[in-house]
Amino acid sequence: MRRRSVLLLVSVVAAVGGIVLPSIGEQQSSGSTRITHVVVNAGKPVVLWSKESATVSFAITAEDKSGIKSVDKIGVWGSNYGVLRPSAAPCVAKTKTVSVCTGSFTVSLANHDVYDNMAGRWYIQATATANDGDRFESDTAGKFFIKKAGYATLTGTQSTAAPGTLLDIEGQLMQPNWKSWLWVWDPHQPVQLRFKPAGSSAWRIVARTTTDSRGFMRAETKATTTGTYAWYFAGKDWSVPVTSAAAQVSVQ
Repeated sequence: MRRRSVLLLVSVVAAVGGIVLPSIGEQQSSGSTRITHVVVNAGKPVVLWSKESATVSFAITAEDKSGIKSVDKIGVWGSNYGVLRPSAAPCVAKTKTVSVCTGSFTVSLANHDVYDNMAGRWYIQATATANDGDRFESDTAGKFFIKKAGYATLTGTQSTAAPGTLLDIEGQLMQPNWKSWLWVWDPHQPVQLRFKPAGSSAWRIVARTTTDSRGFMRAETKATTTGTYAWYFAGKDWSVPVTSAAAQVSVQ
């Protein structure tokens, strides 16, 4: 997202909604101060599907030879004008030069804090100020993901089959709509049909295909040995990986 767009959005939100967020403009860092590490939600994506709210913690590690005075001017932003309100992040000195500053923010689908086109990569913006007056500013100090949940069905299998029987296995991939809070089709996504032989813990890919315009998927495979089948979607920046329930086919 272009910085000019973010700056415009933040200005409008601050004026209308009373949200105090920093302007994302030219960075004005000076000296040896650095933000060395940012962890959001313990390094895991924030996964949402319906009307739930999630309170997400973050930790910002900053360093300077004189010690860290504060980390502030914190913003949480994503694509398509996504902006969330963070808390303050009080700092705790871990050494004479390194401090860890922790805070949180809440994202609520019920309050329409995010929409479908905002799923994906998000950033933490912050300014670290050292005891000697040096500072470090970054509008992409940390990166994290807000992702959609998902589920897949598997249909069309038979419980028993003779060796060499052609199995026609179907399913459907679904995703949540963050505006209506309903499950909807997930079209045109690459999926895999996987098979795990009886007694094995390893899955292998037996077919690859793409969901159609209504999220349906279909593949044919020959029955060779007893085992279980499942559909798998690897996920993307905006969606978590999805595995359908497994169905067993006994080959006799």
